[in-house]
Amino acid sequence: MPGLRIAALLALSAGFAGATDLATPAEKMRSSLAEAGLEVSFDRVEAARLVTQAQSAYGTVEGEWKKADPAAAREVSAALQKAVAAAKEGDEIALNRAGATAWTALLRGAYTGLESSVQTGNADSARDWLAAREFRVASPLTRLNADATGAIEALAAGTLKPEAALNAVRSDVLDGYQARMNDALRELETSQARGFRTLAAGQAALAQGYFQLLRPAYVAQNGDAAAAKLTQQFATLPTSLSGVQASLSGFRAAPLSERETHTRAAQVTRFLSLVPVEYARGVKLGSVKLNGGRAVVTQEVEVNEARTFLGGAVSALADIAPLLPDQDAARSLSADFAALNTSLSAQAMKAQPKPPSEVETAVSTLLGSVKSAFPADWQKADAGADLDVVRTQLDAVVAAAGAGEWAAAETARLDAYALLESGTEARIAVFNPELKAHLENLMWNGTAPAGLAALIRKQDPAGEFKSTRAELQSTLGEIARILGTEVAPAAVATNAGIIVFREGLEAVLILAALMGSLRRDPVRHLRRPMWLGAAAAFGATAVTWFVMQGALSLLGRYGEKLEAVVSLVAIGVLLLIMNWFFHQVYWTDRMASFQKHKHELTHSSSGAGGGVLRAQWWGLAVLGFTSIYREGFETTLFLQSLVLQSGAASVLSGTAVGLALVIGVGVAVFKWQAKLPMKKLLIWTGVLIAAVLAVMVGNTVHTMQLVGWLPVHPLPLELPANLGLWLGLHATWEGVLLQIGSVAAVIGSFFAAEALKTRELRQRQRGAAVHS
Repeated sequence: MPGLRIAALLALSAGFAGATDLATPAEKMRSSLAEAGLEVSFDRVEAARLVTQAQSAYGTVEGEWKKADPAAAREVSAALQKAVAAAKEGDEIALNRAGATAWTALLRGAYTGLESSVQTGNADSARDWLAAREFRVASPLTRLNADATGAIEALAAGTLKPEAALNAVRSDVLDGYQARMNDALRELETSQARGFRTLAAGQAALAQGYFQLLRPAYVAQNGDAAAAKLTQQFATLPTSLSGVQASLSGFRAAPLSERETHTRAAQVTRFLSLVPVEYARGVKLGSVKLNGGRAVVTQEVEVNEARTFLGGAVSALADIAPLLPDQDAARSLSADFAALNTSLSAQAMKAQPKPPSEVETAVSTLLGSVKSAFPADWQKADAGADLDVVRTQLDAVVAAAGAGEWAAAETARLDAYALLESGTEARIAVFNPELKAHLENLMWNGTAPAGLAALIRKQDPAGEFKSTRAELQSTLGEIARILGTEVAPAAVATNAGIIVFREGLEAVLILAALMGSLRRDPVRHLRRPMWLGAAAAFGATAVTWFVMQGALSLLGRYGEKLEAVVSLVAIGVLLLIMNWFFHQVYWTDRMASFQKHKHELTHSSSGAGGGVLRAQWWGLAVLGFTSIYREGFETTLFLQSLVLQSGAASVLSGTAVGLALVIGVGVAVFKWQAKLPMKKLLIWTGVLIAAVLAVMVGNTVHTMQLVGWLPVHPLPLELPANLGLWLGLHATWEGVLLQIGSVAAVIGSFFAAEALKTRELRQRQRGAAVHS
């Protein structure tokens, strides 16, 4: 089995002297028995030969099994003898049953040897026995645990005592075997329903064998009498399947930690919610004329993604269902999940695919049941669950690119990035901004290695995608390590406060600079549209918050592009308005016009004067809105992710502190401006707004480069990511040159206005001299 091969390679690659190879003969025995089961209906002689080959493989290590667990060794030998007889008689059912019994008895003996070795502190022997283990079934949404391997290596290094190492080994290995037992019971139910007698017999024997391995843990939790009853029920499978399931209710051989429980609970809801999304992309309603409007599969790869996510949800639910307070609800949930899984199976889809609306309704109902059944503390989102989804979508990107399905590759990439932006990036931006920048480059248009967006756009070879995927795997692993640490509420509050203060400060500086120049009576009324625009932005931010509660992934999917558009509008209006501030001659000329047309402008909305006023009013209102909403959108996205990860209380407390600081800075800035003379006020607010403009331009250019709207030409040096975080300074020629250009435009407009004012003054003076 793949699990044995992996474990064997781990042991061999470590280069341990004197290691005994127990995994290879075990794998040889298993594979020979599996081949015999396939051959017995066609060639009894060949089937018998294969069983004999299995016996020979086991014979090379039988002595080790006899020393570790004599009872298990005898059971393996007896099962192999039954397999020989079944092969000769052509009895397919008996052969499959005997093969399953031999295999699980072999695993039981290996586990006994593993426990004994760990208890005595013999790490070398423990490595040998651990190599002959079996993992839970791996999928794109489940990762093979290496806790037992790490514990044994720590035991060998003397950093872990035998008792602690044994607990880690039991938790890891028994968890895998219970997952295998549950899989066998589910497959038994399915095989029996479809009338597959041979498969049902093999799965029944596997389930029975796995339980014998788990039986000591069951006895410890439920007592000898309950264990004896359940053993008898296993012996009469499949007729006693419902009784077995009832007796196993609430049993976990290796109790999950609190963190593992929350992770699996998050996986259930996260994976399940993605099923209708992927399914709707792969199944469409056909033409009424051609097939009566029935659903048809248009993209099999998307349907497979839906099945993958559903399988991940089923597997995660199986792990935590025994821990649910209401076991009736647990059984009902498991049955409903199994029913949906059956309806999306390849056989069912081949007969008649379900319309996407039916799948969406079924999933919505299931999510409601999950919410009712899961305890409240299980329903907090978990970053690890999101990262599992991200990994799966990245695998889908590579697969779709290899098949030339570029639209599907881009869809999977956007899905992956939506999850990263709406959850992971917020905390990474605080903890490790360099890692966040590297992640964005890999997802978008980086150069070393090339970003996924660029690779898809250029339709590069599959090998290029694999290189970027490998780097992303490493980066996600580092992110998982960072996010996997427990974060105190104070740290969460601090992160929220930093985010609010950093984003709010930029908006305050823009408004303070702009409104400070509108303090004189003739233009004071122009403050009003800016305040109204800012107020509208606060309202829009609140609306965005509530919308994101229900559609976070959808909005996150286009978050960078939306941010780029809003930023461009803000920069454009800002540059326009800044010209009004610095071109003092314009203001001087307009003062007379304002006074002359004051009555018309304040009492009439028609005519040329009204049109000018409306244009000014709307321009200032748009500036007030964009300067606040751009920061509000980003802040809302970040805070929403922290709420999902850590709850609202800590985040709201940090938000309140950050907002209080922003308000304090705003009040101080406005008060400081009010005391300044007009000339100095124009100069200082000009400097202030020029600095903010440079930051805005730098961040906007960076965002546009991420989404592929601008080219990327790196500087010949690296810059700390904190410069980008606070100053918008990123190591690309485009960003630096445009920042310099924006500041030069501001400063140039000031000196140009001063020069124009001086020239006009001299002209008036010369004219006065002539007339005199």
